[in-house]
Amino acid sequence: MKNTSNLVWILVAATGVLAAGCSESREVEVAGEVSAPATVQVEGPILIDFLDVLGEDEEPKSVHQVTLETLGSFKETVELEGDTVRVRAINDVDGDGACTEGEAWGEADAPISDDDTVEPIKLELTNDPCPVVAEEG
Repeated sequence: MKNTSNLVWILVAATGVLAAGCSESREVEVAGEVSAPATVQVEGPILIDFLDVLGEDEEPKSVHQVTLETLGSFKETVELEGDTVRVRAINDVDGDGACTEGEAWGEADAPISDDDTVEPIKLELTNDPCPVVAEEG
């Protein structure tokens, strides 16, 4: 009987540790508009990448992507843990799912409100060099 009692306490403790390690993600509605000035040539699909900004010491991680056929508006519900979402738009001409030299892109950070929404995001594509993305692994 004593062994069974100890086993129960071990299972209870392990469950508590696992529950504490679970994420506190929630669904956040993110909407916005992608545009480009006349000086920036845009052809083909616009990849919208939603990144969860967890903290200053952590690289934001991509949690959702959607593709627009052309410049315009978007509205997505995204699972996020952090207090900020970074939205990156890329004129993904080569279709590789990342910013490649010569592709127009833009990004913006938006704080997540208490009602799990963000103010509409305005992204303007530019010909600036692509952002540096940390290698995983």
